[in-house]
Amino acid sequence: MLAYLPKNFASANLPSNITVEIFDGDVDPVPDSIDEVEIYVPTYMGSGSVYEVIAKMPKLRFIQLLTAGVDKVTPYLKEGLTLCNARGVHDLGTAEHTVGLILASMRGIVETARLGNDGWETRRIRPTLFNSAVTIVGAGSIGREIARLLEAFGAKTSLVSRSGRDGSIAFSQASDLFRTSDVVVAVIPLTNETNSLFDASFFGKLKDGALFVNVARGEVVDQDAMITALRSQRFNAALDVFTPEPLPKDNELWTLKNVIVTPHVGGATRSFFHKGIALLEENLPRMANGLEPLNVIRGEY
Repeated sequence: MLAYLPKNFASANLPSNITVEIFDGDVDPVPDSIDEVEIYVPTYMGSGSVYEVIAKMPKLRFIQLLTAGVDKVTPYLKEGLTLCNARGVHDLGTAEHTVGLILASMRGIVETARLGNDGWETRRIRPTLFNSAVTIVGAGSIGREIARLLEAFGAKTSLVSRSGRDGSIAFSQASDLFRTSDVVVAVIPLTNETNSLFDASFFGKLKDGALFVNVARGEVVDQDAMITALRSQRFNAALDVFTPEPLPKDNELWTLKNVIVTPHVGGATRSFFHKGIALLEENLPRMANGLEPLNVIRGEY
């Protein structure tokens, strides 16, 4: 069985019944073997061209993503394909980044760094994660890992999801949580249902001094409504994802003093490569040997 892997994952140790060709769809020419490939691992965070090439793969049976989210590939899917995501691969990296964003905002680290030699003037009593109420919107494996890390700091966490299952609270029932939370973290998948879920009404519920963190997708937020709300300086934001990406240099989010911006790097850690290769080594042989793959996406994510 022929599999296309990105260059950064070529070291995966796969069985002899899987033939590997290196293909990074946004930089490499289309291989002559395109008609024979059955397993495709698109380049992590590649451009749209890494998915457009799917239409040229007549024998393709499996797509193994290196991302937890599937929204980028769904417009290019065709009948008969099995789609698998990278559930678990980004849990710790994204959770670490989330904690970093929260601490940087709460403890004024970015504010102090911006002032350089005048940073001493920012010295004052700051909020802390200890005893803070943190609501995490997204109760999947990443959301639960974020909760685990925050609880180690003494935070009181609540999980919110669309359905309200598995110990979480339904988003439609979470208004009181949003009004009383010190921190709200968005890590929910992007679907038709969650597009612009965090809108003007949501931002109006946040209490004064609250922190909103988005490590999900930019599209789950009504960005214009968020910017309008942030201008009041009533609450703070720490953001890793945007609409569009890259975030334009003239976007107001770069200049708002109550906002921290990072360039969609939540899952981009060295651990990602180790865990990604481990996933390929476990899941691709399942595909080649007729076993049920891990992390199959059924219906809307």
